[in-house]
Amino acid sequence: MTVIHLRPEKGKGSGAPRGRHGSVCLTREESAALRAVLQNLNRTRTWAEIAREIGVCSNTVRHAGTGRTPGSAGLALRVARLAGLGLDRILSPGPVSSAACPACGRSG
Repeated sequence: MTVIHLRPEKGKGSGAPRGRHGSVCLTREESAALRAVLQNLNRTRTWAEIAREIGVCSNTVRHAGTGRTPGSAGLALRVARLAGLGLDRILSPGPVSSAACPACGRSG
């Protein structure tokens, strides 16, 4: 027996939805921590420069940095790489000590 798959008509499930990609949204606390890191980066760079360095649209960075959107795990990973910090450090609230090692957190 041969199975023949019929293609649906155009516009009736004939392809993946356009526009949005499935990304993981962050919790409120993680979003606030990401926003703080982005705002600190924005002190020395423009939103467009940050976006260009991490390879995303400048509106994505600006909206996450100002709190308009919560950001995503992918954006947090890119920001962590730019900041030279671990992803867990980017997503956890609280200040980052400049005397502490960014890799392990030990000071001194």
